[in-house]
Amino acid sequence: MKKFFKFLILGVILFPLTSYALTIDELLKELDTPKWREKISEPAFVERFKNPDMLSVVIKLADARGYDWRYRIRAISLLGNIGTSQAQESLLNMFQDHFFHHECPSLKSYVADALGNFKPNIRLLDILKEGLKDPEILIREATAKSLGRLKMVESIKYLKEAFYSEKSLAVRIAIINALKSIGTPEATKFIKEIASDGNHKELLDAVGGSL
Repeated sequence: MKKFFKFLILGVILFPLTSYALTIDELLKELDTPKWREKISEPAFVERFKNPDMLSVVIKLADARGYDWRYRIRAISLLGNIGTSQAQESLLNMFQDHFFHHECPSLKSYVADALGNFKPNIRLLDILKEGLKDPEILIREATAKSLGRLKMVESIKYLKEAFYSEKSLAVRIAIINALKSIGTPEATKFIKEIASDGNHKELLDAVGGSL
């Protein structure tokens, strides 16, 4: 009997039990709730997906062509809340994939939004800023909002350039709000210039007459 327990303990040490991971269909059931935003924000729920096996299932659903886009955006948002380097890398890969959102433009806008949850870094900025030039309004707007949350001084240059070429009022408002969030003297000076140059009445009207 003692020998049996020795072998059992040795087996556990040499061949540890693998962690249980959900299937994509099981993850779909987890995310199938009207209050999915609240669920994927709960720390206890998010923590479950930080081990590599569970994380890989979230990535697979987010990147899985053919699945309902409404569930894919939930997986994308969950990756943003998970916040690990692996989650960030997977989102950056999706963001750079030109075919990723061909089924639904909002997919890439959710990726842009999720990337705003990570710790600021230059690689993230170098990739995310390209969203300011995207043909889709939703993606440009989500990118501007994420750059505002990241608060990187280095992004001011790109936000200012994007403002002057941007035709969408919603995106221009998002850019101004991003600059407000960054809040450096350079960002504040730019906002004051926009407010006083007399060329942006529509924008001023939309924000209540004052930037």
